[in-house]
Amino acid sequence: MNPSGKLHQVLRYLLLGIVIFILLTFIFRTPLAAWYLHQRIDRFNKANQATLKISGVKIQGMASILVTGICLKPDHGDTLLKIDSAYASIGILKLLAGRIALHNVKIVNTGILLVNNGGKSNYSFLLRPEQSSGDSASGPLNYAAAVDRLMRFVFDKIPLSLNVLNFSLAGITNGHRLGFHIGTLNLADHFFRSAMDVTEDSTTACWMMAGKIDNHNRMAEFRLYPADSAKVSIPYISFRWNARVDFDTLAFSIAEQKGGDDLAQINGFASVTGLRVDHRRIAAGPVEFARTEIRYLLNIGADYAELDSSTRVTFNKIDFRPYIRYRPKPSKQLTLQVHKPQFPAQDLFSSFPQGLFTNLDGIRVKGNLSWNLDFFVDLSNPDSLRFETALDRHQFSVLSYGNADLAKINGPFSYTAYDRDVPVRTFIVGPENPEFRTLDRISHYLQVAVLTSEDGSFYQHRGFLPDAFRESIITNIKEHRFARGGSTISMQLVKNVFLSRNKTVARKLEEALIVWLIENQGLSTKEQMYEVYLNLIEWGPMVYGASEAAHYYFNKDVSRLTLAEAIFMASIIPRPKWFKYSFDESGHLRESNAGFYRLVSEKMLNKGWITPQDAEKLVPDIELKGPAKLLLKQVDVTPADTLQEL
Repeated sequence: MNPSGKLHQVLRYLLLGIVIFILLTFIFRTPLAAWYLHQRIDRFNKANQATLKISGVKIQGMASILVTGICLKPDHGDTLLKIDSAYASIGILKLLAGRIALHNVKIVNTGILLVNNGGKSNYSFLLRPEQSSGDSASGPLNYAAAVDRLMRFVFDKIPLSLNVLNFSLAGITNGHRLGFHIGTLNLADHFFRSAMDVTEDSTTACWMMAGKIDNHNRMAEFRLYPADSAKVSIPYISFRWNARVDFDTLAFSIAEQKGGDDLAQINGFASVTGLRVDHRRIAAGPVEFARTEIRYLLNIGADYAELDSSTRVTFNKIDFRPYIRYRPKPSKQLTLQVHKPQFPAQDLFSSFPQGLFTNLDGIRVKGNLSWNLDFFVDLSNPDSLRFETALDRHQFSVLSYGNADLAKINGPFSYTAYDRDVPVRTFIVGPENPEFRTLDRISHYLQVAVLTSEDGSFYQHRGFLPDAFRESIITNIKEHRFARGGSTISMQLVKNVFLSRNKTVARKLEEALIVWLIENQGLSTKEQMYEVYLNLIEWGPMVYGASEAAHYYFNKDVSRLTLAEAIFMASIIPRPKWFKYSFDESGHLRESNAGFYRLVSEKMLNKGWITPQDAEKLVPDIELKGPAKLLLKQVDVTPADTLQEL
């Protein structure tokens, strides 16, 4: 036989062997699949100290599988999962390309129970990180490619047709029970709609879910709303955080655009209507947001992620286009920019959520506003931080101030002091009060010492100091905690006079807006604001105002304070009840305060607020001579923060 004939004979035998192999594999596909699954199950059980069981496996057709009697139970815990039967068919073409894409899925009678009591759960074994094999590919991660792989994986695993019958998910956390139940869920021709019963302890609600999924174009839309007239109330939040979040409709969409090898683009929208949030850290009562929406475009490059400036955020009548960029390597860099051109000023004030503010509720304005924000920081070099922001007026004026009399600091008014959110004293701020002092009757040394310690640019700024905010953020980044604030005297005054003592997000926002209005509308002079500030701030236990403080500590009129005494009084404003730590048992100032005195006096001298002779004569040695001396007691440790932030 010639070589050519031998080759053809070999090829025939080889082809025959392949056909026989395929035929045998097809004939014995069910026992082979069962053997393979049991091998993987045994490996899973040994690695996770759990028992995963299946009752039966059957291969149907070329690429369909039916698994029955699925049960997963940790060795020490309640049964986590039970499924009567699960059927799935896999796309042949994608399987040949090495991808598993689900076509048709049917799941019958699913029960999932998550139990967590005292930190011990029946699902924690699933959350352990996988061990690295040590042979993973090296080199920097390409974020664009990673996102593309993730989107492809997710949409491959969402079946083209899905039928879920009797699905239940329940969670028990320290006795608190939360359950979700779906009777029937069908996904067909890209659309789905289903009812879901939600049970929390003894309460039950019914939600509706609807949406669209397009696997080929990698696009999904989802909408959640109540089945009746009531709002959707997010469960568990009340139990975990003592808060309540309700809404009428929640909707979002996500879609992948083709951006290139080093660029993945994700666009879509997210919106919520009728949102109501109730938590003591946000506001004193419920806050209602009529309409909030974001239409976004995310750009993910090889080494960065950014929210494109074409993104539009809508909040009631206000909309703006933020730009956010985050680059994690080689160092973590964050950029945030907002450039909002002129818009009707009333749109801003009309967009305040109901219940968020009290003083500014009902305010009416005219004219336009514009807003610009520019922020950048390299977290490996916090000093690189850039922070610039401005809310500019354009023929802006206030027609009505709503509930608050923002000009009341220009005349006598009643002030109530609080201690730990409890009212402790009410007094008049004005000439009717014998302890009230006008600026010309308050020691110049005290005035400039407080300015130096609290707000050196008070007479120059309009309520805010971007540089002070910048330095505060830098300090907080360096110390990895909230170590320093950026409040000006204007902000401290507004907080004391107009706002409640509840430490909420709403109070901080309202504080900023009231300061902006008072300073930019000229509702009060700087001198009047500073005079009121010095006459009402806390300066010790039940001691309010500079006049009371001068008598309390030194038994003298506030106009006669020395430079050393004034610097001491300025030093205790952040923590007035801690004054005793500044003195020894005999009532003399501790030597540890000398550094603070040196810093303050140098700043005062550089600004020309004291003379070189004043600085030369300054000796940080004062003695308590008033009622404060009676409260002194021996202390073992002087607080580490004796040197106040300047």
